[in-house]
Amino acid sequence: MSRVSKASCLGVMTIFAAGLVAVLPTPETLVEQLYSRRIYLAVQNVLTPLGSLAPFALFDFLLGAVVIGVVVHWVTRMRNVVRGHRLRVFLSTVFNTIALMSGIYLAFLLVWGLNYRREPLTTKLNYQSDQVTNQSLSELAAYSVGRLNQLHASAHQSGWSTLEELPSRFGQAFDQVQRRLGSSRVAVVGVPKQTLLQPYFRYAGIDGMLNPFSLEVLVNYSILPFERPYVVAHEWAHLAGFADESEASFVGWLTCLSGDDSSRYSAWLFLAPRVFRHLKESERSRLWSQLDERPVTDLRAVAKRMHDAIPVVQRNASRVYNQYLRANRVEAGIASYGKVVNLILGTGAWRE
Repeated sequence: MSRVSKASCLGVMTIFAAGLVAVLPTPETLVEQLYSRRIYLAVQNVLTPLGSLAPFALFDFLLGAVVIGVVVHWVTRMRNVVRGHRLRVFLSTVFNTIALMSGIYLAFLLVWGLNYRREPLTTKLNYQSDQVTNQSLSELAAYSVGRLNQLHASAHQSGWSTLEELPSRFGQAFDQVQRRLGSSRVAVVGVPKQTLLQPYFRYAGIDGMLNPFSLEVLVNYSILPFERPYVVAHEWAHLAGFADESEASFVGWLTCLSGDDSSRYSAWLFLAPRVFRHLKESERSRLWSQLDERPVTDLRAVAKRMHDAIPVVQRNASRVYNQYLRANRVEAGIASYGKVVNLILGTGAWRE
């Protein structure tokens, strides 16, 4: 068999495997016990420390290599095409590109993506849906106001860690939360990195992301000091294999509550607006009036930062991410972010 035939055969097999895995039903229990709790964490414990040694974001290198490689491949193939064979070369190049994307998809699933198919966190917690009521929502909102008022002074006085300092300051809290959630083997923290995609992060309103190939955390460096603990803890939760956004938000929130006053304040600063939006206007106004001016100033600063986002860029980024989540069997899509309030209410985790 010629080299071309072997390459074509491999391409067909890769495309077929990717298509099969994309639609194949996978038992949640099997994914949870074999992949998420064993294979994935073993890989994460190696890749994340190695990735942290690099002074730059490996994601930038990988993304650049793929984009440049695909462009060069297309230009080279189409430039050297012999007259009369343009359609055949075009179709062959399309096939090669699809095969490459299929291979990348399979690598994504093997390294991290299968975590989307694990058991829901609600099945592993004492989650009670009957606790998700308007009454408990109002109590949580009032409690968040009290915690913000109480924690503001000590949180600001203790100072805010740089992104590089967060692993040593809150890494132990992250370990504790993972063990509380039933993990016998825990994920290791990664040093948050800046990315060449920083302008895109800023204008799309993206606070951070996990590189699913080298398992490194990338953070929008324009986030404010009091946002850092929660944003990084959320991405660490993804490192621990909690792919669902509501679950990552919940685990990140618990991690911050297990830290010091600055991380607790960051947790409540994240949660309060998300709880308030579910209240009636009259109740929301009443609770806002009970917030001290200092937490209100911080919340306004966060809102002002988010105004840097360009609406059209933000909408398109949200649309793409929504499709990405749905493609990975998250039926709620981007709306899954908001389900963190249900998790907190249903588990009673807000009663520190």
